[in-house]
Amino acid sequence: MWVLASSSPRRQALLQQIGAPFAVDVPRDVDETVHPLESGALAAERLARAKAEEVATRHPGAWVIAADTLVCLGERILGKPADAAEAVRMLEAMSGRAHVVVTGVAVIHPGGIDVEVDTTEVQFRPLDRTEIEAYVATGEPLDKAGSYGLQGRGVLFVEGIRGDHTNVIGLPLGRLGLMLQRLGRPL
Repeated sequence: MWVLASSSPRRQALLQQIGAPFAVDVPRDVDETVHPLESGALAAERLARAKAEEVATRHPGAWVIAADTLVCLGERILGKPADAAEAVRMLEAMSGRAHVVVTGVAVIHPGGIDVEVDTTEVQFRPLDRTEIEAYVATGEPLDKAGSYGLQGRGVLFVEGIRGDHTNVIGLPLGRLGLMLQRLGRPL
């Protein structure tokens, strides 16, 4: 059994999809602020590590899995929107453009901690303001990095994906599977 350090129902659903047995423990008191000079990859790696380490304090000896997902539009890092207006601005900025989804994955195990980063490029089709506002009004984008969910209505905005689609949902299962295999505990 693993401990998933996340409140994300999407991450939980991904682990359930592959039949992995796990318990959930939500990280507490982890500052998710991205530093201005930090790259998306470094921020995602740092935050995943912090979440895993915080939860591991309550589960000595357990295998703990944590992840943190950010959306990068050029040099700009898009986290979860503060409100609907920010969600609209993010989606307008991504309209007709490619962005990169970066997820840091941390696994705490008896031998220490391993942290890796997965990236996936997502191309949005051109979006008009009316469809963006209608999507934001559903509430779906308000708790998601980059203001959209691939597993929900946000998939309608996507023209193409290069990389692991589960990374865009929040937990790159291919990367996690390889990490656990290397650690001698395959999924």
